[in-house]
Amino acid sequence: MKRKILLCLALSLFLSCAYAVKVSPVRYDVSVARGSSQEFTLKVFGSKGAKSQDLVLYPSDLSMNRGGAFSFDSVPGKNSAVQFIEMGQKNLILFEDQAKEVKFKISVPLNAQPGEYYAVILVEPSKYTVVDDKSRKLKFLMMVRPAVVVILEVPGRTYEKKGEALDLQVLKTDSLVGIKAAFKNTSFIHLDVAGDAVVRSVDGKINYGTFSLNALSSPTKAAFIFPGNIRDFTGALNRQLPAGDYIVEASFNYGSSSKKERVAQKFSVVRKRPLNDSKFEYLRLKSNNLDLFIPDGGRLTKTITLTNIDYQPLSVKIGSSDWVKIIPDSLTLKPGEVRNIMATILVAKYDASQKQESLVFFSPERGKGTELKVFATCSKDNLINKTTKK
Repeated sequence: MKRKILLCLALSLFLSCAYAVKVSPVRYDVSVARGSSQEFTLKVFGSKGAKSQDLVLYPSDLSMNRGGAFSFDSVPGKNSAVQFIEMGQKNLILFEDQAKEVKFKISVPLNAQPGEYYAVILVEPSKYTVVDDKSRKLKFLMMVRPAVVVILEVPGRTYEKKGEALDLQVLKTDSLVGIKAAFKNTSFIHLDVAGDAVVRSVDGKINYGTFSLNALSSPTKAAFIFPGNIRDFTGALNRQLPAGDYIVEASFNYGSSSKKERVAQKFSVVRKRPLNDSKFEYLRLKSNNLDLFIPDGGRLTKTITLTNIDYQPLSVKIGSSDWVKIIPDSLTLKPGEVRNIMATILVAKYDASQKQESLVFFSPERGKGTELKVFATCSKDNLINKTTKK
């Protein structure tokens, strides 16, 4: 039953698009100076299969709600271009496949604020249109309202980018910590805003992770925000947190690196029931891969960086192969400690065309273990080139 309903909806949408009134162009990006006017031409095409259509043309506000959905009929805001648009013809009768040109004028007063203004010109049928396509043996009623986007720039002084981070909420579950935050564009131009968040210990000594904040319905990380509008951003830390007190900070970049707005909030994680520590990540490696070039029978020493991201001391045992030696093979890290240890890689002679692999296992006393993948390749050419450069 559900499948039939979806198929019917898809068919109705297809028919609406195929037989709807069409307009050209579908968007105007224009610049009009204060104290001046410009006239523009819009072309409207009648619906296929429609004997006649009574159409009403009028400008309406264009805005976006916090979830990213467009709205054409909202109350005009301070950056609405509706106040500047005058339609040369407000009513239109079109027959099947007929095309007509409609003029409209944009007039900007001298006292207008420099910046960006937005509107749509709606082409709205006054009643349902009877579509009768004899070639396809289709007859149905239709009402589709196309919208022509108008983006108006009123030039003037250099536009200042301004915004505000607000409404930070922490959304906790047994397994994840998510956040929801918002950004308000308080400038007179649109902003492309990208968000990130970081979770730290209350004293700021331990960083538990950074993650992206994504705007709902935005196809890119940097979300488009109209002047005066607010958009919601969400994100989650991809690891569990032990019981304790934390602070989360959301930051929004809306211009150069110096243009950032931040909002922070403290929160606590309380574990009311026994937990299986094996689900948590307390030990972190700076990198889980080590890719090396080593001469036949050669030896290299590399640094491995470990971090205890727990609020308690953490003992770790390290297991390695016969050709990768870790010193030391066990250690205890203080809460939040970052420590470098040495790995010695000794490779016996082998086929230079192959890559030798090994795993180093790090087993903490609690929480998930982790591993380091070591790849060693013998390349005499690389060795000669490095020696020559030196």
